[in-house]
Amino acid sequence: MELNLQLTTQTKILIGVLVVVLIAAVATQWGPGLYGLISNPDMEIKRQTLQTSKDLVAASKILKPIEVDLYQKTGLTEKDKPTTIFDESYPQTVIREKIHAIVKEAGIPQNYQLDMDPVPGKKSEKISPQARRNLVVYLYQKKLETERDTLNAEIAAEFQAQDEADFQVDIEAEQASMDMLMDAWLDETDVDVLDETTDVDVEEPKASEKSNEKQEASEDPSDAKNHEKPQESSEIQTETENSPDTNSQWGFASFPKTIPSSIQVELIELIISMTEQHLVGAEKTLFENQYDKTQTTATSGFFGIGAKEPKTEIYFRPNSQILAAFTQLIDTYGEEGLNKDALTQELLEYLAQIQSQIEELAQKLAKAPASYLPESYNIKMKFKAEIDKLVNLNRLIETRTKWLMVRDLQISADNKNNKINIDVLMIARVYQ
Repeated sequence: MELNLQLTTQTKILIGVLVVVLIAAVATQWGPGLYGLISNPDMEIKRQTLQTSKDLVAASKILKPIEVDLYQKTGLTEKDKPTTIFDESYPQTVIREKIHAIVKEAGIPQNYQLDMDPVPGKKSEKISPQARRNLVVYLYQKKLETERDTLNAEIAAEFQAQDEADFQVDIEAEQASMDMLMDAWLDETDVDVLDETTDVDVEEPKASEKSNEKQEASEDPSDAKNHEKPQESSEIQTETENSPDTNSQWGFASFPKTIPSSIQVELIELIISMTEQHLVGAEKTLFENQYDKTQTTATSGFFGIGAKEPKTEIYFRPNSQILAAFTQLIDTYGEEGLNKDALTQELLEYLAQIQSQIEELAQKLAKAPASYLPESYNIKMKFKAEIDKLVNLNRLIETRTKWLMVRDLQISADNKNNKINIDVLMIARVYQ
């Protein structure tokens, strides 16, 4: 009996399809492992190093916009200067100058004694992960403050334009009523008499007088100012265009513009207060307890058939403070035709996006050095003054130079001069 091993066309096509499916399955399951065997491990290390470098550069860009602002608030830099006060002079010289200026402003006599010694050794101070995250939250708070101020300015401009329009309508209505009264008081004869009396020939000015008037008008200094105004505005516009937009460098998402402006301002004020509570440690979380997130895992299916990608769903918690405030604002200020459900979902997605961005930026900052070595100086100061002068000195130290701190204070009475003897121990930390 002879076997017929010749394959039909349909059989060949079916076998080809099965071979292609088998190759695809093998490539999907074993492809990454085979690539890892044949790839160069050193190249992967270089890629990771390059990515780390990019993250560090991104972290430095995040910190740059607020560096000067923080320096000014702590007294580490003069106004409109990007460098610290210790960059151009020796720390001891700068510390003495600052203390002398504060003592003079407090009204303390200049015959005080001042001794300064560097703290022996350098002790590294850890930067906690929470401190890094707080810095990112601080950046987000500044972004919110900028958005709030912009919205308030736009709302004020809208109110002003509406008031001007209403005022113009009132003037036109008053003028129309006056015309009606004049028509009622005067009959046609009086109107004709008025027309005849007002129809008076007026001598036209000569051509030379016209030219002189035009020349005088062109020499009017008010016209010169009017010609200069467009140039000034263009210069201001150019300066504005060239000025860096620090908010855009932080990368935070903007508040949903579909929400009415008045409601946006109220919500932003609420979120700013929440960030402040979080920064001082009163609240452990920011938005984590405002909503829940569920995520379904991906399914591969059978050879890719029926595969499903992972899906994430977010929804407000019933006790969410932001949701309660938003619902109340919609009921109070909401306009007709607003889709409350759609706006709620947009607000929810905005909060989730901000939360994700905060975590991402905090991770980039985590790659920065974990400690730093500030220089510290012990400062001993002795003087005689009234009690109110001491209060002024302490207030100025706490508000002007936050890098200078009072560690110890001793007071004794001086019955002869009706003053008190004061010994102050301060710590100065130099950040360069």
